Amino acid sequence: MSSVLYRIGRFCARRRWWVLAAWLVLAVGGGATATALGNHLQSSFDIPGTQAQAALDTLEQRFPQLSGASGRVVLVAPEGSSIADDADAIGSVCESLAVVTGVTNVGCPYSMSASGSSPAGTGVADQVSSDGRMAFIAVQLSDAADAIPASLVTAVEDATAPLTEAGLRVAVSGIVPTAASGVDWTELVGMAVAFVVLAVTFGSLLAAGMPLITAAIGVGVATSSITIVAAFAPVQATAPVLATMLGLAVGIDYALLITSRHRDNLRQGMPVAESVAVAIATAGTAVVFAGLTVMIALLGLGVAGIPFLTVMGLGAAAAVLCALAVAITLLPALLTVCGRRLIPKPRRERAERAAKTRRAPKAARASSAPTQGPAWARIATRAPLATAAIVVVVLLALAVPAAGMRLTLPDAGYDPAGSPPRIAYDLLDEGFGPGFNGPLLITADISRTLDVEQALDALDGEFASVEGVATTSQAFPNEALDLAVLTITPTSAPSSAETGDLVQRLRDLAPAFESAHGFGFQVTGQTALAIDISDRLGAALLPFALVVVGLCLLLLMIMFRSIAVPVTATFGYLLTVGAALGVSTAVFEWGWAADLLGVGKVGPVISFMPILVMAVLFGLAMDYHVFLVSRMRERYVATGDAQASVIQGFSASARVVTAAALIMFSVFFSFVPGGNAIIQPIALALAVGVLIDAFVVRMTLVPALMALLGDRAWWLPRGLARVLPDADIEGEAVQRMLAQRSWRDGDDERREGLHAQDASFGGLDPVSFAVPERAVLLVRGENADRVCAVLAGRSGDVEGSVAVQGRLLPFERHALAARSAHVETSSPAVDAESVGDYLSGMLRLNGVARRELRERTHDAARTFDALIDVVGAPVGVETGPETLVARLDDAGRWALAVAVALSSGLPLVVIDLRGRSPRVAATVLGRLDAQATAVLAVDDEFVPVTDRSVVSVRAAAGALERSSS
Repeated sequence: MSSVLYRIGRFCARRRWWVLAAWLVLAVGGGATATALGNHLQSSFDIPGTQAQAALDTLEQRFPQLSGASGRVVLVAPEGSSIADDADAIGSVCESLAVVTGVTNVGCPYSMSASGSSPAGTGVADQVSSDGRMAFIAVQLSDAADAIPASLVTAVEDATAPLTEAGLRVAVSGIVPTAASGVDWTELVGMAVAFVVLAVTFGSLLAAGMPLITAAIGVGVATSSITIVAAFAPVQATAPVLATMLGLAVGIDYALLITSRHRDNLRQGMPVAESVAVAIATAGTAVVFAGLTVMIALLGLGVAGIPFLTVMGLGAAAAVLCALAVAITLLPALLTVCGRRLIPKPRRERAERAAKTRRAPKAARASSAPTQGPAWARIATRAPLATAAIVVVVLLALAVPAAGMRLTLPDAGYDPAGSPPRIAYDLLDEGFGPGFNGPLLITADISRTLDVEQALDALDGEFASVEGVATTSQAFPNEALDLAVLTITPTSAPSSAETGDLVQRLRDLAPAFESAHGFGFQVTGQTALAIDISDRLGAALLPFALVVVGLCLLLLMIMFRSIAVPVTATFGYLLTVGAALGVSTAVFEWGWAADLLGVGKVGPVISFMPILVMAVLFGLAMDYHVFLVSRMRERYVATGDAQASVIQGFSASARVVTAAALIMFSVFFSFVPGGNAIIQPIALALAVGVLIDAFVVRMTLVPALMALLGDRAWWLPRGLARVLPDADIEGEAVQRMLAQRSWRDGDDERREGLHAQDASFGGLDPVSFAVPERAVLLVRGENADRVCAVLAGRSGDVEGSVAVQGRLLPFERHALAARSAHVETSSPAVDAESVGDYLSGMLRLNGVARRELRERTHDAARTFDALIDVVGAPVGVETGPETLVARLDDAGRWALAVAVALSSGLPLVVIDLRGRSPRVAATVLGRLDAQATAVLAVDDEFVPVTDRSVVSVRAAAGALERSSS
C-alpha cells in the first residue's frame, strides 16, 4: 500500500494546481447543489418490524386523518386568574385555527361562537387543568411531523396572537418547521481550540492552518452530499451533525499526522515534492488503515437493522471517507504549494543546509531516531504489571454508572430550554401530569366484528383499571368502521421505566382480549415506538460488537502482523467505551455537573447513543493505536529491540497523539454546552472517551502491556503470516525505494544498462552484476525464467537493489514493461489469420510509429524467415507473410514472437532460449538491434559468438530450496 500512496502523493504534488482546482469545483458545486435542492432532513424515527411501527403504518393507511402530526397550543392565565375568563377569545382562536390550510381538526377547550362554521364543535373539558389556570387547544395536521412547512407555523402563530395580546401565556408544541441539521456556532469554538493546539504543536501558524483548511473542505463536501441525498431518500436530521462532528475531528487528526511527518522530512533535507510523497506513503498508510477502522465501525451500525441508524452510519462514514480523500490528495497539493515555509525559520535554515549536503534519507532517519523516551513512557513501563492493574481498576470504576443507563427517543422535552415546544412540554407536564406528554395509542382491527358498538364498549372497559393508566379516551372508529382507536394517558413520564412496564402489561393483555372478543389490539404511539427502538438497539449491541470488532481485529492483524497488538487494542477499547458511557450516565441521568455543562435535559439519553458511541469510539481508539503502535513497530523492525522500540515509538508519536487527542476533544466537547439535547450526551461521551483512550489507555496502558509482552507482542503464527497480506504500514517498500534511488543516483552508470547488487530473484540466491548498455546478459540455470521475468518488468518478485535502464525494480516495473519485449520458452497464443497481419499488429502494440511500421514489418518478416530456417517449418508448409498462423506449430509461433521482439526497436529484449539449438541462439544474436540490450536465458553449455560485451549469471535456487525444505 505504501508504494501506491507514494505514487498518489507524488502525483498530487506535481499536479498540485489541478488537484486544488478539482477540490474547489467539488466543494463549490456540492454546496450550490445542496442549497438549490433545499433542506429535506427528517426528525421522525421509523423502525420496521416492531408492533408500534406496524400499528402506525396501519393507522396511516386506514385512518389518514390521524396519520399527520398533532400539536397543542398551551394557554396559561395570569397568576390569580382563571383560563375560563378568556373562553370567548379562545373559542375565536379555535375558529381561526380551524380554517388554516393544513389543519384537519381542532379540539377546543371551550365552545366556539355561534357564528363559527368550523367543525371544531363543543368544548372538551379534559383540555382544562384541574386548577383552572391552564388549557390547551388540540390541533390535528395533514402533514407529517417531518414535513411541516414554515408557512403553517407562521399561520398558527398569527392565529394565536390575539391570546398573547389578551395577556395569556401561549406556547405551541408539535408544530415546528422541518428540522434543520442542527449544526451550531459552537463548532467554531472547537476549531479555535484546535488552531491553538496546532500552533503550539507545530510552532508555525501556516502549518497549523493546513489541517483546519483541509478538514473544513472535507466536512463541507460530506455535509453537502448528505443534504443532496436527503432530497431523494429519508435522512435523519442528526446525520449532518454527526458527520460534521466526526469529519472535523478525524480530518484534523489525519492532516496533523501527515503534516507532522512532512515537516520531519523537510528538516532532514528532503526536497518538498519528495517529502510530501514520503509522508503520504508512511503516515498516510497509518491514516488509511485508521480511517478504514472508523468506517467499518460506522457501517457496522447497519447490523442493528434500523434504517435511520444505518443512514446515520453511512453519512458519518462518508464524512470519514471525505477526510481520507482530502488527506491523501488535497493536503499533498497544499503542502507542496507552501514549500519549505512550513518549517519555522531557524529550523528552515538548518534544513536548507541539510539539503545542500544531500544526506541520504536512510542516514538522516538513523540520525534522527530517538534514543531516549520521555519520562512518562519510562514511568509507565518501569513496572508494567502495576501500571496496567491501576489503569484497569480506575476505568472499571468509571464504567459502573453505565450499568444503569436508561434509553429513550427524544420528544419536546429534549428541545432547548426556553424554546416554545419545550415551554409547552413543561407546562403540560405541570398542569396535566407527567404522562400527558407521552400518551399511548391503542389501535384495534374490528373489520371482522359485526357489532361495532359492542367492540368499542369492550375497548372502553378494558384499560381503565390497568396499573399505571391515568385516563383513557373513548374508543372511536374510522369511516370504514374497520379500525378503532383510543388514547391512554399513563401516570408516569414518557421516558420512565414505569411507562415501559405499562406498555408491556398492555401488550400482555392482548391475547386474552382477542380470545374473549374475537379481535385484538396493538399498542403504539411515539412513546411505545421509543420503547421498541430502545429494546431493538439493546438486542443489537452484542451482534454489532461481534461483527465490527471481529472485522477490525482482522484489519489490525493484517496491519501489524501480530496477534497481541489487536487484542490489546480491543481490550483497551472496551475499557474506554465503558468509562465514557459511565461518565455520560453520571452527568445526564444522575445530574452530576449538569448545570456546569449546560445540560438541556437530565434523564434518559437518546436510544442510539450507546451503539453510536461504541462505533465512533472504536474507530477513534484504533486511530490512536495505529498512530502510536505503528511507530513502535517501525522502530522494532529497524532495531529488533522490543523494549527499546516501545520507548522510541512513544517518543516519536506522543506529541502528535497528544495534539490529535486535544483537538478531537475540543471539537467534540464544543457540541456539549448549550447544544442539542440529542447530541449533548453523544458529544460528551466521545469527548471523554477520546481523553481516556489517548492519555490513559493508549499512552499508559498500551506501553505497559507492550513492555510486558516484549518480543511476544510481535508474534504471528507462520501459517497465518503466509495467509495474511502484508500492508507495509511502516512504509518499508518506500524506504527501500528511496535507498535504491540513492544507490542508483550515486553512480551515473547505473542509469543505463542492467545493474543488480545482492539481488534475490524470486527467492533465489543473491547475485550482483553490471551489464553495460547494448550488452548481453546470459542467465543460466533451471530458474532463469524468474530472473528474465523480473528484468523484463513482468514480475515484481525481487529483493535487493536492481536498476534496469535507470528504472528501479520492482517499483517502476510497469514503466519498464512498456519499453521491453519478453518472449518466454513456451509458444504464445496468436490471434491473427496470417503471419503478416500478426507481425504488423504486434509491432503497432509495441509502439512502432506508423511511418516506420512498413519497414519494421518487412524486417520482422525477414527475421521470422531466418528463424524458421533454423527451427524448422512444419512439413508441407511454405512460410511467408500470407501463411496462415493456424498452420504453424509451436516452434513457428515462438519464432513469430521473437521476430516481433527483435524488430520492435525496444531498448530491452528478453528472450528465453533454453532448449533451443545453438543455431537458433546465434540467429537471435545476429538479428539483435544494434541499440538494444539483451537478456537471454540459455542452457549451461551455450557459448555465445558475438562482438558485444557479455555478462553471465546463474539463477541458483539454493535459498528457495532451503526455505521450502
